[in-house]
Amino acid sequence: MKNRPLAVMCLVFLVIRCLVFWAGAKWEFPPEVLRMDGEKICVSGRIFKREQREKGPTWYLRAGDRAYIIYSSEWSDYRIGNTIIVTGTFHLFERASNPGTFDSRSYYQNQNIYGMIFPESIKVTDNTIQYGKEWITSLRERWKKELLDRMGDEGAVLSGILLGDKSALDPEVKELYQKNGIAHLLAVSGLHVSFIGLLIYRTMRKAGVPFSGSAALGILVLLPYAVMTGFSVSARRAVYMYFIRMGAEVTGRVYDLLTSLVVSAAVIVGTAPLSVFDPGFLLSFGAIFAIWGGEELRIRLEELKDKERKKEKTPGIKRKKTIRQKLLWAAYPGLCIQLLTFPVLLSSYYEFPLYSVLVNIWVIPMMSVVMGAGLLGSICCLVLPPLADVILWISKAVLMFYEWNCRIMLKLPLARIVTGKPDTIQILLYLFLLMLVYLLFRKGKGKSGMSALIFALTLLLGPWSQHYGELKVTMIDVGQGDGILIRMPGGLDCLVDGGSTSEEMLAKYTLEPFLESKRIRMLDYVLISHGDTDHISGIQEMLERQEVGVGIRTLVLPEQHLWDEGLENLARTAKRAGTKVRTMKAGEAIRDRAGTELSCLGPSEEYGGEPGNEASMILKLSSGKFSMLFTGDLEGAGEEDFLQGESGSGTYTVLKVPHHGSDGAATEAFLEQNNARYALISAGKDNPYGHPGEKLLKRLETCGIQTFCTKEDGAITLLVKGETMTIRKFLE
Repeated sequence: MKNRPLAVMCLVFLVIRCLVFWAGAKWEFPPEVLRMDGEKICVSGRIFKREQREKGPTWYLRAGDRAYIIYSSEWSDYRIGNTIIVTGTFHLFERASNPGTFDSRSYYQNQNIYGMIFPESIKVTDNTIQYGKEWITSLRERWKKELLDRMGDEGAVLSGILLGDKSALDPEVKELYQKNGIAHLLAVSGLHVSFIGLLIYRTMRKAGVPFSGSAALGILVLLPYAVMTGFSVSARRAVYMYFIRMGAEVTGRVYDLLTSLVVSAAVIVGTAPLSVFDPGFLLSFGAIFAIWGGEELRIRLEELKDKERKKEKTPGIKRKKTIRQKLLWAAYPGLCIQLLTFPVLLSSYYEFPLYSVLVNIWVIPMMSVVMGAGLLGSICCLVLPPLADVILWISKAVLMFYEWNCRIMLKLPLARIVTGKPDTIQILLYLFLLMLVYLLFRKGKGKSGMSALIFALTLLLGPWSQHYGELKVTMIDVGQGDGILIRMPGGLDCLVDGGSTSEEMLAKYTLEPFLESKRIRMLDYVLISHGDTDHISGIQEMLERQEVGVGIRTLVLPEQHLWDEGLENLARTAKRAGTKVRTMKAGEAIRDRAGTELSCLGPSEEYGGEPGNEASMILKLSSGKFSMLFTGDLEGAGEEDFLQGESGSGTYTVLKVPHHGSDGAATEAFLEQNNARYALISAGKDNPYGHPGEKLLKRLETCGIQTFCTKEDGAITLLVKGETMTIRKFLE
């Protein structure tokens, strides 16, 4: 760094800026904003962005130092630059209430967006239009429509690649790209922006245009394009680096990639310090830094080889590279990027595609074909429409190959390695060891470097966070529904129920991210209390997406005469998915090798009621002195049947309160016969049933039972080790 004074200055600035920001950072919105949640408000501000989404138009409003998103179901001709007064209901974005799930509030807070407004009325007070931004936005909308009309589903993919607009993209295709490690293609990244800028610059130079003219034309096209695609962190990084590169070209200076990268980081963090928490920032800058470091190391290794040849007195002899060596060097840049960005990827997705480096060897070079044909075909839509379809078909063919390739790769053994979310100490030690690996290779100590690299990867990817030896029970916040994970000391992973009536796509957005963050790729048992939607919707979804989600080995249902239509459909789906289906009746149990037991207490053989809530399967978890009673939606005749049976009385450490804490659940008779120190309730925020009911809470309080509820606490985890139990609330 001694020959890079500007880079050193910017690094010092970055450290100081981050320390000053963290010292005075406010990690939550002001109290007055928090109190506004769900209230009717009136806000005046200027529209600075417009988007057309599937559910309707969206406007971004800036009011002083705050920004809001306005969602509407009806299109109105509001323009960027208009000043409006909005009256409507304000809502904060949801916080993550489970480990591993997406935190919408933090995501938008990083962009200084305070919340969303559902308008009742909008009044324009100033018709001023920012014509530049309005024209760019209109161009983006027309461009997207043209691609969709001419290319269909592949047009939605190309729209994401060229325009950064993924609103029309099939969620299944998006997930295929992510699971194969090529989701970066769908974001308008520095790769895309750099491609556009350098294509224009080099074309102009070949045409004889001077350095300054070529650079200026590139900037004039590049900057509006970056703005049109959303001006993401990676796009900003590419624009700033392009400016610096063109400055070096015009002035005849040597362009230094590292200095350019650090200066760009200083500019972005200086203006938006929360960017350092954006995975896009870390991935974009990490990837370029890895490319720089990898190239420096490659040059150093070539120098060491030359020295060896000179010692052997054969300086002029160079062996021809084998196919294996060529493939290795082709994969080398992707491998460098993968190694450095591993912690970010694992912290965001909790898994990595084993074959992603291999896939990217042919996918990334083909991107120049996709983008080149896409841009040329888009231009032809304006000047020569008949030719546009022919050229765009080239992009379509490559994108169809991408999708086919993704589906094939997922069928290979070990295509997905679920690692869970690494701890901070794991990440820090891994990065330290990675630096050591780099230094060892630079000194020509390849064997020591490889050993250090294997140790670093083992440290990051190894099963250090496994739960063996302790019992963990987590009541997952699934909204208005039930879902409880049991991790037994002997290694069995069981899920009791998994459904919701308030959360859409529960498996994809709640259950699977939570499970994968805990390093769970396959559940040993999923036990279903009864067939209501709020107990099975997520399980149904999981069974249908086991290839890209979390697998289920065995589905455990109540006895068949208690099945309703929901359980019958669930059993059929499980059999189609290759999941074993078994039933469980009172007296049967699942045991792990450490002696932990999950036994069935009801319904009894004498129960003659109808399927549904009353017929809920009742379970007891026992491990040493710890015990927990699982009650599904038990009530009415089912509760009476249970209380009259041999297992109807007991003392438990924890009670899972029946039926989400409704007033009719856990009657006085039930609580008299079944004592507990703690009670857990699963209920959704602002649910229409008023769960948990005041009468129920009063009964629990009278019995001296301490109560926890997912509605306020988020996910609730019980950690049992020996005779000690710890209760942790995710939303402290």
